[in-house]
Amino acid sequence: MSLELLRYSPARAAEWNDFVKKSWNGVFLFNRGFMDYHSDRFVDHSILAYEGGKLKAVLPANERDGVLYSHQGLTYGGWLLSERFPASSLEKVFNALEDYLLDKGITTLDYRQKPYIFARHASDTDSWLLWRGAYELWRRDLSFFFDMKNHAGFARDKRYRHNKSMRNNLRVEEKGDVNLYMKLVNENLQGKYQTSAVHSPEEVLLLQSRFPDNIMTMTVYQDELFLGGAWLFIDNDFVHTQYLHFNKEGRELCAAEFLVAYLIERYSASKRYFSFGASTEDNGRILNEGLASFKEGFGAACFCNDFYRKTLCK
Repeated sequence: MSLELLRYSPARAAEWNDFVKKSWNGVFLFNRGFMDYHSDRFVDHSILAYEGGKLKAVLPANERDGVLYSHQGLTYGGWLLSERFPASSLEKVFNALEDYLLDKGITTLDYRQKPYIFARHASDTDSWLLWRGAYELWRRDLSFFFDMKNHAGFARDKRYRHNKSMRNNLRVEEKGDVNLYMKLVNENLQGKYQTSAVHSPEEVLLLQSRFPDNIMTMTVYQDELFLGGAWLFIDNDFVHTQYLHFNKEGRELCAAEFLVAYLIERYSASKRYFSFGASTEDNGRILNEGLASFKEGFGAACFCNDFYRKTLCK
């Protein structure tokens, strides 16, 4: 059967969301309720691929200056596939996409691959097809995670700090104060990197209201003293700290070690992977050694978040 590729429109939102929920490698981040919160910043050009009238794959994407990106508003992306999707069929989807883009006057495809730890069912088929299709691997972000089912444990200094934290009368609030927490995040980012968080407090609250089972802010206190916390993404088999920030008092009282240990105990029975996110800068070329060491102290190792690019020609 021949493939038909269609551009996403809001009229297809329910169909899109239903497919993402049932897909082989879907994540809640690809639900339109998440993708569209910042729709004013991007020209959406997501793709739906049909075979024999049935939706078989979707690609979250945006268009900018003659380039199709998958998707600049998301950390990772790539094709989302129906169950038991054959490798030979994905090759046809890639070929059809290149033809589709050329027909639309789009001459470059920038493809953000999805790391396996986030997928419901791990599949690396697109890696092989990207290599076979002569795509250029132009960026690799080094991200840190550990397997809670096979965890190396905290390093010696982190064990010391965790033991110290247990004597500091700390507590976790699972429904933390978003405005207070995001104020700290922005103060830390401004002080260290002269930048601000990608998400505003209003956006954090909006997304938490749309995805109460997948997004939450956890904060740490000593009695009533606010120390910091984490903004969490939770789905499939992973827990991901989108932001993990503490103030001076929190660092002195070892609140990070207390919270990470709390999260391991909280989620290790139901989830497998604990993700800290990337610790590279300048499109993956520079390792932030201090941040990497901080995460490695918790027993984290690395996976690569890969970006591919191809200039299309007829």
